[in-house]
Amino acid sequence: MGTSSGVWTFFTDGASNVKGSGLDIVLKPPTSGMIRQSIKTAKLTNNEAEYEDMIAGLELAKGLGAEVIEAKCDSLLVVNQVNGNFEVREERMQRYLDKIQVTLHRFKEWTLVHIPQEQNSEADALANLGSSIENDDILPKVFV
Repeated sequence: MGTSSGVWTFFTDGASNVKGSGLDIVLKPPTSGMIRQSIKTAKLTNNEAEYEDMIAGLELAKGLGAEVIEAKCDSLLVVNQVNGNFEVREERMQRYLDKIQVTLHRFKEWTLVHIPQEQNSEADALANLGSSIENDDILPKVFV
């Protein structure tokens, strides 16, 4: 698919519970419509689920031709780590951050902003759906 000019908006929210983890992708192209996807994964921490979700959504947007992306995330920690405001203290989280930075640099422009959870209700609902489904066919993690 060819590239699409304009700003693509991506809402991200990973969720984790005793049944597993769910990643969501709510992607709004600049023209019209909306792409929604919920992914069930093996058990992750909440922060891992947030990072996994962001990686999956950014890769989907890039694969669909997005050149300018505005990502909106309700995890203050992840937003501040990606934007360089908070230090990453764990090696595993640093690997996630490195992967996101490589992915973001494939876009001409990008922004990542924090939004309150109540403004991220659709992404939150999808993530919770993905994390609560009981399924033997659990998908692998996007990034380890």
